[in-house]
Formats: sequence, C-alpha cells, structure tokens
Amino acid sequence: MGKDIANTIRRVMLPEDVEAALINFRTPSTWPKWNRNANAMMATKAESLDEGDHVATHQVIKGSLIEVRWLVSKIRNGENFTEIILETDGMSRNERPIGKGLKNLKICVTFLSEEGGGIEIHSSCSISSLMVIFANKLRKYMKKQAEDLLDDLEASI
Repeated sequence: MGKDIANTIRRVMLPEDVEAALINFRTPSTWPKWNRNANAMMATKAESLDEGDHVATHQVIKGSLIEVRWLVSKIRNGENFTEIILETDGMSRNERPIGKGLKNLKICVTFLSEEGGGIEIHSSCSISSLMVIFANKLRKYMKKQAEDLLDDLEASI
C-alpha cells in the first residue's frame, strides 16, 4: 500500500505583481529566462498555456539530462483568480524512464490578484510502498521545488 504526500506554499503579493507573474507563467517561451528548473523547454504553443497543452522542461543535473513532461489538465478562471493544474506525463533521465514510484504527481498553481492575495502552489503525489522509506526526502524535495518556483515567479516581475 502506498502513501499520499502533499505540500502547500503561499506568498502574499501585490495584485499587479500577481498579474505579471501569471503572464510569465502562461507564456512558456519565457520559462527558461525565469524558471531555474527549466533550462530549456518545449510546449504545445510557445506563447500561451491552455488546457490540454503539453509542456516538457529540461535541465542538466550531475551531467544527466532530466526531462519532466507535464499536461495542463485544468485551468479555472474567476474575476480575480486563475488556477492552473499540471499533471506529470512522464519523467526521464538521459531518455530512460524514471520516477516510476511516483504516481499522480500534480502541481496546482493559484494566482489571486486582489488585496491580500498572492500565489499558492500545492503539489501532491502518491508513492509506491517501496518508496515510503523515502517519503520525508520526497516531501522536502517537493517543498524545495515549490519554493524555487515561487521565488522564480516573484523574481520574474
């Protein structure tokens, strides 16, 4: 039996800063400029991120090319908010599949552009029973990735 792990991080920002960060996030061609975990990337459309699109981020870690493929599974818009849900569509290291112990990895990024609003990143996944011994390390990794994304989005404005 596996285990579910999750992490949520929030940052209060000015409404105009949230809007600027949303524009950067919804423009995949800008990701390599501001996202430290996307040294290179490919997307269905370079200038917009829409529901059903596919995005692949690439980075080199310890000499190995790491590719993470994402599906934009849902985008919800309201008067002052946008919520974008990304689901993993696969991971590879040097073109070999990795991350088989992680199931249903999702990242939900919420942009709330009103006073007292900001950006929230919620990441969650299920891990196989063999990976349970690494649950704390995975939780720390998910937290670090979310913090990096939030820092990068804030610095991009």
